[in-house]
Amino acid sequence: MEIRRITLNDLNRVFELLNELYENKLKYDKFSQIYQLKLNDINSYYIVAILDNKIVGVVTSEIQVKLHRARKQSFIEDLIVDKEYRNKGIGKALLQNAVDYAKSNDCEVIELTSYINNENAHRFYKNNNFVKHSYKFKQYLN
Repeated sequence: MEIRRITLNDLNRVFELLNELYENKLKYDKFSQIYQLKLNDINSYYIVAILDNKIVGVVTSEIQVKLHRARKQSFIEDLIVDKEYRNKGIGKALLQNAVDYAKSNDCEVIELTSYINNENAHRFYKNNNFVKHSYKFKQYLN
């Protein structure tokens, strides 16, 4: 398995996987525009796992500077593995790669959120040394 940073050529497959994660609610035009910006964003760390010449997993993360932290933090926005390739260590490898990247960028913590009813994901993160820390609240604005 190869893990590498995303390229422009990966756009369609990354869109497919993330659109699955977000229950087919993504808009391709907007996604494509932001994706291209993120390719050159020094704080974005977007990676894919490739197996059998196919992108089978994606992680998107950001290095952030926060007023309440002495050092930087990393935030994992998305992690998804193709359904046909789950339980093969791909998610674990992607997650570990993101953790290693955060460490190499002097982050003191790496955080993420997970849908409240996604028990499989919660178990996965707990098994990979993440601890339940807080609740996330949001308000939709039109």
